[in-house]
Amino acid sequence: MTDSTTSSDSRLVYTATSEVSGGRSGQAFVGRDRLNVTLRPPQSRTEGADPEELFAAGYASCFLSALQSVARRDNITVGTPQARAHVSLHAEQGGSYHLSVQLQIHLPGTDDATAEALIHAAHATCPYSRAIAGNVQVDLELHSNPLL
Repeated sequence: MTDSTTSSDSRLVYTATSEVSGGRSGQAFVGRDRLNVTLRPPQSRTEGADPEELFAAGYASCFLSALQSVARRDNITVGTPQARAHVSLHAEQGGSYHLSVQLQIHLPGTDDATAEALIHAAHATCPYSRAIAGNVQVDLELHSNPLL
């Protein structure tokens, strides 16, 4: 089965591959280095990462890259940006689930108005933001204090 939703005028830049066995209580081999990640269900006390944590890491890093790209494009100098992504899993009646995201962003050395403009421009261009647009609630928060 193939789902071809890619625009014919796009150019393939990169394809990531991960292999998973066992679902939420399994193993993942991530990327070309085959980083071995033990998967665990949310709220489990066992060592490992759950899929929402992995999505949060990917989204936060991709978002910051989009933000830096927008800043370069607009000739805006920013310090080292930081992001914290909270990805929440919600249970619905009937057994379905959905996600929500809270992205907290810190842009040192950037005034609030410029930072807000950069955050919204990054959200419009970030591949993760675009992929989930209209399907996942995303709340963007500018923080004046460092996150890490």
